[in-house]
Amino acid sequence: MYEDLNDYDSTLKAYNSIQKKINCLAVQIPKRKGFLGFDGYVDSLYSLVQSRENITEWNKMEKMETFGGYVLKVAGSSANIERVLKRKISGGFAPNTCRAINSVGMNVTLMAAIGYPDVHDSFKHLVEQDTVHPIPICNPGETLGLEFDNGKIMLTDFENIFSINWERLIEKIGIEGLCTELENADIIGMGHWSLVHGLTEIWKKMIESVFPSIDSRDTLFFVDLSDIKKRSKSDILEMLNTLKDIEEYFPVLLSLNDQEAIDITKALDGVPIINPNNQYHSDYYKAGININEKANLSYLVIHSPHFATITAKNQEHFWVTEGYTSKPRYTTGAGDHFHSGTVIGLSCGLNPAESILLGNALTAIFVRTGKSPSFKELERFIRDYLNYIESDNPEFRL
Repeated sequence: MYEDLNDYDSTLKAYNSIQKKINCLAVQIPKRKGFLGFDGYVDSLYSLVQSRENITEWNKMEKMETFGGYVLKVAGSSANIERVLKRKISGGFAPNTCRAINSVGMNVTLMAAIGYPDVHDSFKHLVEQDTVHPIPICNPGETLGLEFDNGKIMLTDFENIFSINWERLIEKIGIEGLCTELENADIIGMGHWSLVHGLTEIWKKMIESVFPSIDSRDTLFFVDLSDIKKRSKSDILEMLNTLKDIEEYFPVLLSLNDQEAIDITKALDGVPIINPNNQYHSDYYKAGININEKANLSYLVIHSPHFATITAKNQEHFWVTEGYTSKPRYTTGAGDHFHSGTVIGLSCGLNPAESILLGNALTAIFVRTGKSPSFKELERFIRDYLNYIESDNPEFRL
């Protein structure tokens, strides 16, 4: 039987309470609409070969450390590392989040780098859905992803993404059109901040020209940062201050993975820096509280393959354990599925702990299958959630 891991652990309570709300959730989700922007990538995802027996039989590099050690070993010389394509798929914050929330039943406006003037083939399956309204703004970036059991490395060409700015958005939709789309949305999502260099400026322009015209106080505005190591401390602090300004118009949810949370604590003065090596992930127990004392947002979320936490502005703070597997089939897009489940839950009236459990479940299915589940499949996983916590089971049948 599952036992609480720390003083903030709400796993059992959230698991028991969400069971009573599943039927209501199925009714509520199709009534909601999302607006997502503005990135888009064509992701080619690979495994690396560690050894090959013959043309059909080979062993993959399971750990990132194996790859890193090999690179260090051959430094100063040269090497060949074989890659095997797992799949080629549309990627990025906006397309991945669109796929996740649309698969469980939500209508979506996707204003993103999905190909212009013609939608790129990788995105056609997504935008051909009747419940997805596409607004193409430019051509996508390209990513070569190296996936391991304990992480991934994304090698990306950002040339097209660097063209995303305020002027381009207004050229494609106009101020009135953007106001209309945002006012009709129940959730507004924008990311990945660290990779879309014009995003802070876009937010400032929206605060100046768009948000004052929108009467949607119940709309949830959510942001995913992606890896922020390339961005300066001043960039990070400017971004957080701009999100505080957006709080004047919408409740804001900032979603951080475990590594991004570490980097945020390094950027914020007076916040304890997270040590990820402490036993039982103990430095994460109160990390959300510590960060949000400075960020002062409606919701601050931290997620990892092992747990998720959510901290509200009133300092309510919850921990929910994830249905972890040490043998994920896919990892690129897992974080986007997590925040998708979380914002769906909050938008449909779930409490914060139930919402991150929903996010955990959506992620857990994705890393096992590489697919965005239907609501029925999500419901089935949630019914069996505790069993996935108690056993490292990499299987889930869609």
